[in-house]
Amino acid sequence: MFNQEPFTDKNFSQELIIQALASSPAPTAIYSGEDMVIRFANSGMLEVWGKDSSVIGKTLMEAIPELEGQPFLDLLREVWRSGISYSVHEAPAKLIKNGVEKLDYFDYEYKALTDDRNKTWCILNTALEVTSRREFLQQIKEKEEREHALNEEMAATLEELTSTNEELSHSISQLAESREYIRTIIEQAPVGIAMLKGPDHVIEIANPAILTIWGRSETEVIGRAHSTARPEIRDQLVNEWLSEVYYSGKPRINTEFAVKLYQKNGDLRDAIVNSVYQPIFSNRGEVSGVLVILEDITRQFLERRKNENNQQMLALAIDAGELATFYYQPSTNLFSGNNLLKTWFGLTSDENIDLSLAIEVIVPEDRDRVTQAIAKSLSKDSDGYYFAEYKIQNNTDKKIRLLQANGRVFFDNYGNALSLNGTLRDITEQKKEEQRKDDFMGMVSHELKTPLTSLKAYLQMMQRKETDSENSRQQNMLEKSLKQVDYMNGMINGFLNVSRLDSGQMHIEKSVFDFQLLFTEIEDEVLSTTQNRTFIFKSAGKKSISADRGKISQVLHNLIGNAVKYSPTHSSITVEYTFTIDNELKVSVTDQGTGIPQEDQERIFDRYYRVKDANSRSVAGFGIGLYLSKEIIELHDGKVLVQSVKDSGTTFTIILPAGDHS
Repeated sequence: MFNQEPFTDKNFSQELIIQALASSPAPTAIYSGEDMVIRFANSGMLEVWGKDSSVIGKTLMEAIPELEGQPFLDLLREVWRSGISYSVHEAPAKLIKNGVEKLDYFDYEYKALTDDRNKTWCILNTALEVTSRREFLQQIKEKEEREHALNEEMAATLEELTSTNEELSHSISQLAESREYIRTIIEQAPVGIAMLKGPDHVIEIANPAILTIWGRSETEVIGRAHSTARPEIRDQLVNEWLSEVYYSGKPRINTEFAVKLYQKNGDLRDAIVNSVYQPIFSNRGEVSGVLVILEDITRQFLERRKNENNQQMLALAIDAGELATFYYQPSTNLFSGNNLLKTWFGLTSDENIDLSLAIEVIVPEDRDRVTQAIAKSLSKDSDGYYFAEYKIQNNTDKKIRLLQANGRVFFDNYGNALSLNGTLRDITEQKKEEQRKDDFMGMVSHELKTPLTSLKAYLQMMQRKETDSENSRQQNMLEKSLKQVDYMNGMINGFLNVSRLDSGQMHIEKSVFDFQLLFTEIEDEVLSTTQNRTFIFKSAGKKSISADRGKISQVLHNLIGNAVKYSPTHSSITVEYTFTIDNELKVSVTDQGTGIPQEDQERIFDRYYRVKDANSRSVAGFGIGLYLSKEIIELHDGKVLVQSVKDSGTTFTIILPAGDHS
């Protein structure tokens, strides 16, 4: 920072300083004020600007209007206001010289000169045109890039040694001209390369890659005959191939052949390699040696075999599961799939279609819903998952099919959808079977309801008559009979609820109630009816919620009942509730039971679905409890979650909004 000092005649006058600046070969200018009035500009700066001395006294933008839209005025003003100098190298500037706009590059500095109050009183601008220097450096860079490209081209030439004998001869000629340079490239090559000389195949060059493949060090092989340096391959075909190439002058290429390779511990390992044995010709056209190019592809080979096996297993699974696969590419709007999909959509086996044509096969009442589901899954803010159930009817067999689609969208690094891949499953018969089962359950439930009600009334009458009796055994039997009737009633109500849910007749009758009171009632009921489990009920205090009290009670009884059924006798079951930061009610039921396998966790809420492991087969049930619980909670705008580890227990969690208490 420079401070202004009073000018005296002791050393220099202002005129002498200005004269010195004017004589400076470096372009120099002085500005003052926030509008940057040009107070001084020497001949060097005027030449840079392409102006004459008439610009002195004008503002910078009046003097050099072509600076409009360039950053200089803003930078100068910032320096003026802050008092902090600014410098930059090789900055572009467009200036008009002799009526022609020209782009040049400059190293320049805006030096803030401040007074004793740190207030800027002028800005000293020095500049140096570096366009020529920059062009020179650019030429050097381009030269280096050309040299780098040449080096890469040379390396590529080595990798293409197998293409033609003529190309190889040319490469060998270049190798002779610059042996040390080629040696360096060979050393850095990602594949194994060795040069063998003479009929004994003396190893002259062996790069690190091939030494790794051979399991040898450089001192073990260089200068020694190949058969001596690598005794482990004496009973293999390699030495025969080397002699064949040397004496015939014809290259040999082997792909994916099995070989035993030496390891540093002395053992041999099985490997899969690609190899090229190329004769090296002298200037007289005689074979002087053999160039060996070797690549160990064992890992890639095994991975490919594994992938092929996986693909075969996937194909078998798709065929066995009668799944259709589909592929949609948004950029081209191309829709295609396997033969089963094309059969369903009425396409020939080699036909790919526009997505809009596939949409036309969907029945009209489902068309818009499917289109919206696809668009949502392809949007940048989606989770990339696609699911839909819809009906199709093609123009070939006219058969109406109900399909279930599951898919996943793949995005690029910018969030743009690349493709939507997935499977389709024909669930026509499954839905019919479910409907038949629902109809049967509904009918049976209605038929059983009346006699069961009568049976319960008779049992209650008998229980009241036996109240004063001392026959405890009969009272116990009546109590157990009533529990079984209640169990049957609960099961029948579950079936009826499924029917009501399907027909849209299950209504949620919300009311505001204290959840702690309901929680206490459930605790009393559970503790009085279940004696062979240890229950831990954890209350979080009063909480008013707006919900259907009866149905929430039904859900909790179902989750607790499942915990009892699927956990060992005398194990612990924890039932607790808390409040989230979003004022939601969170209720959890945790058992120490058999757990739910990972593959079943996504389906346990499906209607009639039951876990198929050996531990669950002995447990009675129809697979509707969790289905109904999930539907009831979702009708409350809540959600049901499951966390489970095999043989370590399960936690079911329901999350409910507190609701409108008005």
